Amino acid sequence: MYGYCPYSQGTSLMTLSPKVRRKEDRLELRLDPAQRRLLDEAAAARAMSTSAFVLTHATAAAQVVLADRTSFLLPTDRWDALIELLDREPRRLPPLAAFLAKPSVLDEE
Repeated sequence: MYGYCPYSQGTSLMTLSPKVRRKEDRLELRLDPAQRRLLDEAAAARAMSTSAFVLTHATAAAQVVLADRTSFLLPTDRWDALIELLDREPRRLPPLAAFLAKPSVLDEE
């Protein structure tokens, strides 16, 4: 897609990226000067802005933290065993049913 750039000399065309989405949400951080220098240096080493560097690495860290809560991996043989257990008919466990039928400290009286 092309667009006219009113700030350029003459009538030259400039390329516009389709559907550029503007980020509207902000996150502010309080840092000491040493932390800021460290982040700035690391971002420069990756040829990124400090903001892009922090966002990229914070997002990756968040995905690692949440990964075990959203998915898990099993070797094929363990997966097959899990599916086999899930496909079994449910067993009746009278002692467990009796225990769960009793009121708990969390139940309203």
